[in-house]
Amino acid sequence: MPTTPKKKSSVAGLALLAAVALGACADTPPPALATVGGRAIVLGPEPGFDPTRLAPPWWRSPQHATNRFVPVDLEGRLVMRVDAASPNQSSTGTIGRQIDIPILSMPYLHWAWYLEPGLFAGGAGDGLDRGLRITVGFYGGHPRSPQITDRWFGGPDGMPAHDRRLDIAFGGIAQAYGENAAQHLTAISDQGVRQELRPPAFGQSGEWKLEALDIARLYGTFWPRDRLERVRIVFLGVGGLPGRAPVTTPPHPLGYVAELSLTR
Repeated sequence: MPTTPKKKSSVAGLALLAAVALGACADTPPPALATVGGRAIVLGPEPGFDPTRLAPPWWRSPQHATNRFVPVDLEGRLVMRVDAASPNQSSTGTIGRQIDIPILSMPYLHWAWYLEPGLFAGGAGDGLDRGLRITVGFYGGHPRSPQITDRWFGGPDGMPAHDRRLDIAFGGIAQAYGENAAQHLTAISDQGVRQELRPPAFGQSGEWKLEALDIARLYGTFWPRDRLERVRIVFLGVGGLPGRAPVTTPPHPLGYVAELSLTR
């Protein structure tokens, strides 16, 4: 890795519609991931991958957001650069890949990422974390699945269908001088519940971080009453955090992500 950068009849109708929708989804599952040595690579990125021309099983959220993702070669290794949001965007958005893997068959999530040091100096004083995030979508464990009607046909802003979601965020709040900014690693549920995975510390930007996370265990801490044996990982994605980076031309990179994968 490089070292630099309701009526009863209505209810019955909804139930029938759900069965039809789920049946349709079952007919067109995402392609199986290639597995080498027990590792399934979700986002390399692979040579030739073009974030401006996504096709299934790839997706973007929001669907028509300006692209902020650029594959780049760093010392012979392809990585994904994530640029700051454009002025007319509230965030970078997310790009991801739809998959279908039982969480207990591949419970370990691995990836590498790098935060740009200049991201944490000056700019908008909005008090929000700047940095990167991995988003993980799940389906099947929620006690009410598939009765969660607002997610039969996909999640918010074009995300694939899911009943639970976690964001793994790596970043921090900017300071007048970047060396005074601390960064931390946090898991955040789609309901806004947070769990600190690595406490705030100085000097975490400007170097590659290799991460390994037991997402089956993490899922269980957030939703202990769910049916873990039925949970499937249905997508993985990458994006930026909501804090506004300093305005520059060209846009300031938030950082880089590489080798997002699952293992047994």
